[in-house]
Amino acid sequence: MASTNQSPFYQRAEQEYHEATTDEERIACLEIMMKEVPKHKSSENMRKNLTNRYKKLKQNVVKQKKSGRGGAAGIKKADMQVVLTGFTNTGKSTLFYTLTNMNARISEHQFTTFKPQLGTFMFEDAQIQIVDIPSLPKHDKSLINSTDTLLLVIDNINQIEKAEKYIYRTKAKIILVFNKEDILSINEKRKIEATLKSKYKNYDYIFFSASPTKTKLKELTKKIFETFPIIRIYTKEPKKPASKDPMILKTGSTFKEATEKILKGMSKKIKQAKVWGPSSKFGGQVIGLDHILKDKDIIEFRTK
Repeated sequence: MASTNQSPFYQRAEQEYHEATTDEERIACLEIMMKEVPKHKSSENMRKNLTNRYKKLKQNVVKQKKSGRGGAAGIKKADMQVVLTGFTNTGKSTLFYTLTNMNARISEHQFTTFKPQLGTFMFEDAQIQIVDIPSLPKHDKSLINSTDTLLLVIDNINQIEKAEKYIYRTKAKIILVFNKEDILSINEKRKIEATLKSKYKNYDYIFFSASPTKTKLKELTKKIFETFPIIRIYTKEPKKPASKDPMILKTGSTFKEATEKILKGMSKKIKQAKVWGPSSKFGGQVIGLDHILKDKDIIEFRTK
């Protein structure tokens, strides 16, 4: 693919395309190249070439997922996934341990994390998958590009701009975790916060430390949870209490989609359905298959 007279973004994406090791990485590069390629007539063949490559790679990814060979770094993505990234010695692995209560390998030496570490943590009654990946620039590109939410752990304001060179292709929502808050003076923290609000206002952020309070920990997990476009739905049987563990669905999902997630084809067997919660006009409202559910709804149904 010739890159003559292309933008710096196109050229960087093209270089990373040739260096990519997975189809997901190549797709992410192509999306940028397709966006950056000029729209004039002389570029028609180039646009067609990019589009064809993009379609073929998309088809390959679908086939891999159907065969069970998909998934970045062999990790099966959960309904909610957050990836931890950042430069070495910023406290990334300590944060992973704090959230998951798992033993992460922590050291003062550089690049302690050699491969992705998988864990989970809870926000209220919802389980969130978290992946700690090797530090930048030895990170896992496919995980950064495919995840829902990215926690960028920093301990210096200058690290943000450096990190953007490696994470610019991600579509994830990014939360800046400014670590080692406990060693900052009030004045230093005030200056950093002013810079974050003016120069990096597109990012959500939180100050953090290796020994956070329960309030601070809850604030972080709440911020993470709110990045996901999901709702929690509980099921119940007649005259019995609702399930404690919620079913995770996309925002705007219908009752039909909820039953299909439980078991494919179940929606065709529904005889009657009821709902309690935010989407109901009153408790136990009888609903149809197209009823749009809301977070923390409780559904009950009878089958034929």
